[in-house]
Amino acid sequence: MRPQIVALILRIGLLAAGGFMVLFLWFGTGVERSPVGLMIGITVAAIAGLWWVELQIQKGLEAAKRDE
Repeated sequence: MRPQIVALILRIGLLAAGGFMVLFLWFGTGVERSPVGLMIGITVAAIAGLWWVELQIQKGLEAAKRDE
């Protein structure tokens, strides 16, 4: 049960980070003379990083299930 709770807390953090990145893109591209391509690139890279972290969480949960 403990690994699932840790994974839930981490996933809540990932959702918060993803929401922050959407807000970063939303408000960052509205600024005058904003480098839109750079803002989109940073956001896509951050979301890809969050996806990688989610895959690591899934691998950790699978390893925890095997150990039980």
